[in-house]
Amino acid sequence: MVALKIVGLIFLGIFMLGALASVVIGLPGTWIILVLAFIASAITGFEKIGWMILLILLGLAVLGELLEFLVGYFGTRRMGASRKASWSALGFGILGAILLSGPLPVLGTVLGAFLGAFLGAFLVELVFERAWKKAYQSGISALLGRLGSVISKIAVGSAMIVLSFSQLI
Repeated sequence: MVALKIVGLIFLGIFMLGALASVVIGLPGTWIILVLAFIASAITGFEKIGWMILLILLGLAVLGELLEFLVGYFGTRRMGASRKASWSALGFGILGAILLSGPLPVLGTVLGAFLGAFLGAFLVELVFERAWKKAYQSGISALLGRLGSVISKIAVGSAMIVLSFSQLI
């Protein structure tokens, strides 16, 4: 029975780390971690991971989404991009991730999200401000904002994994 528990924990760890990695390509990794924790909790009869811990994990998943948006948006704005450029970076980041997912499955999604954020802010600033330097600076700020949002969500997902395993072990 101990061997089965160890194998189960190993598989859970692998799946949770995969979910965490999916954050980089724009997938809802924190929500996948929450579902995996719920499944692990159900398997153990909700004895190891109780409802209070599941509610905390739910709160962390919501926090992850909120941080991803706020860090990305305000990170872009803080470095000088306009509101239009910030929203454009968000939209182009999603579009870029979708468009490059086909030709280059995982790497294309990551590159598309970051390059899309850059291009979205860059093009909007270029069209409305007509200044290359300002447009470039806005594009860089959008790229860094996207990077910050991914890092913040990975931090939240990591906390979720640690909390889950602290209850299971």
